Formats: sequence, structure tokens, C-alpha cells
Amino acid sequence: MAVKKNVQCSIVIKVQTGTTTTGKASYTSRSFGDINPEISDDNVLSIGQKLAGLQKYDLGSVNREDTAEIAQA
Repeated sequence: MAVKKNVQCSIVIKVQTGTTTTGKASYTSRSFGDINPEISDDNVLSIGQKLAGLQKYDLGSVNREDTAEIAQA
């Protein structure tokens, strides 16, 4: 049976930093790590939106990235 070990979570916000030569939006990602993996998705969204409010650029999206090592039990 497989088990998860070393679970890590980070919040990634994507902010619009400008436009390309073709007029499409250009984005940059900002990552905030060491987030408790037990946090709910609603809280991730709320925190991401608040962090975006501190940024110079407009928010494009809020993402959650979870990683874990899978090992034999």
C-alpha cells in the first residue's frame, strides 16, 4: 500500500504584468510556500486574493500546488 510523505503546499498567484506585441495579456507567477497542507481551497482562494491586493499588478488567477512523496507502507 502506498502512503504520502513530506506533503507540501504552496499558493501561486498569477498577475498580469503587461501585454505582448500581439495584444495578449502577459503574466508572471508569484509563489508563496510553506502553507499548511490541511488548508481548505476556500482559504487558499481568500489568501491568494489578499496577497494579490498587495501586488502592483492585477490578479489573473490563484492556484494551489500540492506535492508529496509517495512511498511503500
